[in-house]
Amino acid sequence: MNLILTVLEIVAPVFLLAGVGYLWVRGGGEYRIEFVTRLSMTLAVPALIFTALMKTEIDPAALTTLTLAAIVGYAILTVLFWIALRVLRLEMRTYLAPLIVGNTGNIGLPLALFAFGEAGLGYAVIVFAVMAIWSFTFGVWVVAGGGSPIKALREPLVWATLLGGLFL
Repeated sequence: MNLILTVLEIVAPVFLLAGVGYLWVRGGGEYRIEFVTRLSMTLAVPALIFTALMKTEIDPAALTTLTLAAIVGYAILTVLFWIALRVLRLEMRTYLAPLIVGNTGNIGLPLALFAFGEAGLGYAVIVFAVMAIWSFTFGVWVVAGGGSPIKALREPLVWATLLGGLFL
């Protein structure tokens, strides 16, 4: 019974907030998705990553291990999904980016915070930072169908991650 209550304590806030959003839209509340997305991706999420990386007190060896593990994990997933999409003859631009970008931010960060506290959030932010750089460089390149890698330099999330990493 204690385990069930512990799990509920961890996941309830995430589902409660999702439920509030659902009820807001269902009840006819205005939800301008373009504004919310732009605010989130250009200000809120970069600020979260930057401040979380600045405040994270993580052992350098653990930081290196976790960063390398996340990089290798995302690289392996990218290759496996690329192969699967080639075999299935599905469009890379349509499917690859969504397959390699997980919900490590939307769901993973709050769950890590509620489950493991500030220390857990610090580790989760490291994984999220790797995913953010990967998805907003390679992912943007895939969706755009190639083009200039300089497009990635216009993404605030990439800069926030790199600058926040300097303060680790």
